[in-house]
Amino acid sequence: MELFACIRALKWIRANAPWPGVTRIQIVTDSRYVRDNLFRARGWKRNDWRNLHNEPKENSDLWKQLLSAHSKAGMVVNFECTLGKKSPILKRVDKAAKSAAQRGGTDVDRGYRPGVIARSMVKGAARRFPAQGQSAVIRPYRKNRAAKGEEKIRFDTFSEARAAFLESCYAFASPALAGELHRHHGYRVRFNDKQEYPQILEILEEVPLPNIPLPRQT
Repeated sequence: MELFACIRALKWIRANAPWPGVTRIQIVTDSRYVRDNLFRARGWKRNDWRNLHNEPKENSDLWKQLLSAHSKAGMVVNFECTLGKKSPILKRVDKAAKSAAQRGGTDVDRGYRPGVIARSMVKGAARRFPAQGQSAVIRPYRKNRAAKGEEKIRFDTFSEARAAFLESCYAFASPALAGELHRHHGYRVRFNDKQEYPQILEILEEVPLPNIPLPRQT
């Protein structure tokens, strides 16, 4: 959604320019994902959609479109990241976006393959798992396809000693192994020893998890 909005904005600029005296365009987004990775994506593209540590990246189809539209805009285009819904115009944009999502249309992200999603037991965004060749108990809650068919698995780590979920993390797995990791289930798994490219190498056993209520959404 965040990438697609910027793609459409860049295509609109190309279709409607030039404007007298205008040589620079600024696109305002509340997406740190877009802002932080816009220039990194050029390196991902050169490296077959992997970063410097060979970690596969998601949304390569949309990143290709964004980089192409950016290069063809016909003028300098800068991106500014700002918190959403903090001004009258951003509130109007948010309202228009929600209306468009409900209305639907012809512009569909046909490269998107929905993953298996459930809610995390821990608040906060998933971080890269600090893989050091260890085993750990995890509770998968989301799967997404990354580059070259690998699956990005988001999961909660679980402490058996404390009988508590600790944090939300992500790692990668082969499609075959990912197919064996079912949401809401607990597994003891073994990781590789690459912190910059964590991978789940094998499932050691299934582990029963306590029935802890999900955290309330705010």
